[in-house]
Order: sequence, then C-alpha cells, then structure tokens
Amino acid sequence: MTVSGISYSTIAHSTEDTSKVGRAILSLLPETMRSAKQPSIADATGHHGNPIRVMSLELRGKTESTEAFEFLLRMLPMADRLMIRDQIMTYWDGRSNVFLRLDKQSCYAGQPRLSNSDDVIRVKVSLLGGKHDAASVLDAFELM
Repeated sequence: MTVSGISYSTIAHSTEDTSKVGRAILSLLPETMRSAKQPSIADATGHHGNPIRVMSLELRGKTESTEAFEFLLRMLPMADRLMIRDQIMTYWDGRSNVFLRLDKQSCYAGQPRLSNSDDVIRVKVSLLGGKHDAASVLDAFELM
C-alpha cells in the first residue's frame, strides 16, 4: 500500500529548546531527508495563556511519504505495532488516515514509542486510494 502523505506536529513549550523539539520531529525521517526538511514554527497561546510554539512538518508525494512511513515502521518496536493491530479502531479514522501519538522524548532519543501522554508528536499517515478497510490498513503496517 502506498502512503500519500504524512504530517507531524507537536507543541514546544516555552521551557523547551525548539531546536531539540525540531530534532525530535526530524528523527522520524530517514537520514537522507533530514537535511532538506525543517519543521515550520507558529507562535501560539496555550490553554492557560502561556506562550507555546506549534511545530509541524508535512510530507506530500507517494515516494517521499512511503519512504518515511517505512522508516517509521522499522523504528517502532514490535510491541507498539502489535498494539496498533489490536486496537486499530483507536488509531484509524475508518477511511484513509491513521493517527499515531509518539512520545516526544523517546523520538528525540531516536527510539519512538506510542504514548497517551500530552507531550507527544502527533503523526497523521494518509493512505493512497480513498477509503480503506481495517485489513488493508493492517497490511500497510505489515501486521497481516
């Protein structure tokens, strides 16, 4: 299955170094893509009025997106991939998008892990070809 796009987004709090947060996002890309990509940064205000920065990066195009997706799959531990399999309805929108939440600190360390915390990098994987069924999504994650 081909991926049509991947988007990455996270919040950098005022206490965080935005260059490190940017490196955490870039760690999710193959080494060959990292030097050509930079997350965009938008200043915003948090829920409690605190200054935050919203950082995001988007990949479009089948070749680049599929390469980045395959890289992410290789980095995710099998236990996390099995969790996606066992709870696919939690991650999949029922059409063509899969949403993952990865621990920001583990991404910075080069070892991404699924997380339910608030301090995450959100990853949206868009699958090519319109609406999919659960089996085709699991196949894309090499879990069938």
